[in-house]
Amino acid sequence: MTPVWPALLAFVLALAACPLLARHAARLRLVDVPDARKQHGQPVPVVGGIAVLAAFALAVLAGGLGAALARGAGPVLLLFVVGLVDDARDLPARFKLVMQVLGAAWLVESSGAVLHSLPLPFTGGHVSFGALAWPLTVLMVVTITNAINLIDGLDGLAGGCLAIAGAALAGAAWAVGRHDLAAVGAILAGAVLGFLFWNARWPWRARAKVFLGDAGALALGMLLCWLILSLSLTWLGEGRARVPLTVAVAPVAVPLIDLVVVAFWRLAEGRNPMRADRGHSHHLLLAMGLSTPRAVRLLWAVAALIAGTTWAAWRAGIHEGRLLGVLLLCSLAYLVWFRVSWLRIRRGAR
Repeated sequence: MTPVWPALLAFVLALAACPLLARHAARLRLVDVPDARKQHGQPVPVVGGIAVLAAFALAVLAGGLGAALARGAGPVLLLFVVGLVDDARDLPARFKLVMQVLGAAWLVESSGAVLHSLPLPFTGGHVSFGALAWPLTVLMVVTITNAINLIDGLDGLAGGCLAIAGAALAGAAWAVGRHDLAAVGAILAGAVLGFLFWNARWPWRARAKVFLGDAGALALGMLLCWLILSLSLTWLGEGRARVPLTVAVAPVAVPLIDLVVVAFWRLAEGRNPMRADRGHSHHLLLAMGLSTPRAVRLLWAVAALIAGTTWAAWRAGIHEGRLLGVLLLCSLAYLVWFRVSWLRIRRGAR
């Protein structure tokens, strides 16, 4: 099936649902109030995730793809409920982490997709994980889900990364003949683009009208993990066409690298890596003088560049180990640049 019309349907539904749900956000206590860390000026409805997931689900059902998502629906719904309660009442971070681990374990167990091995950087070899394969897959899912949630710090940033990832994974799935997964990725991208009309800053709108919320960030992060696992990992010995894991993960490289780099430097400074602050990549760009729209579009461009070049290199026949090696080297370079840039800004502030 062609994924175009379901993706367009998802776009239209999300576009219409965002302002409709925003009218009832205050009554449902789904409003993000500004504080010392959240500097968005005025209360904003956090109903974007509800709109995106509703639009996604309706478009999937209309496209006859409900059976394809059966194994991932439970974990996505679990994190949606956890995020929805958190949006209304602020759950403890540790409780949310525990629920993410449970959701990830559920997803891995129900999908049967396990990270049995990983290519060695810059070589043709692989390292096998054996008994560690299952817990490492759970850790990967938790990391990706957290990365999507934590990068949701500027208007349009998380949504743009999700849309790019959905579109990139749809293209990769189509290239290997997994047309059902290609349609799911396209529908995800379409639904998020409908939300971005209200969430990103445009020349005609200075501020976001709705936020994604934890319900959206956590559930969509889990949905994205389901798509990555389904596309790149299978049961050991299963012969379905797959996309290399490096290629499947590359579209979420920007939030993943941000998470790892920020956690590394927090630990190096003796701080809690789970404690929220204004020390992420997007905050660094703002401190360097970029406006919010320019910072967001720069990170969108980087995400699209990484996804596009990795996809093109894969289709050109470059080995997965080399792709992984290049991504790791770029991440290491960013780790150093990130630290040096923050130190310069802090010295200048003194």
